[in-house]
Amino acid sequence: MSNGKSASHRSEKVKFSTMVPAMEIAAFYERYAEVCKAGMSSGLRKRDRSGRSKKKSKKVGASGVKKN
Repeated sequence: MSNGKSASHRSEKVKFSTMVPAMEIAAFYERYAEVCKAGMSSGLRKRDRSGRSKKKSKKVGASGVKKN
């Protein structure tokens, strides 16, 4: 985690930790997984493949010779 400034303006890294009692560890991991999944799915977009050619490329064998 950083302080939000560029690398040249950072004096040191910022670290944080969470202490969870042993009796609540299962509930913590359930909620933590939900937060992680929500964070990953909100920022991902499908890849733009509109410029990709539809031709199949010829496979090259181990000897470096193109196969038909």
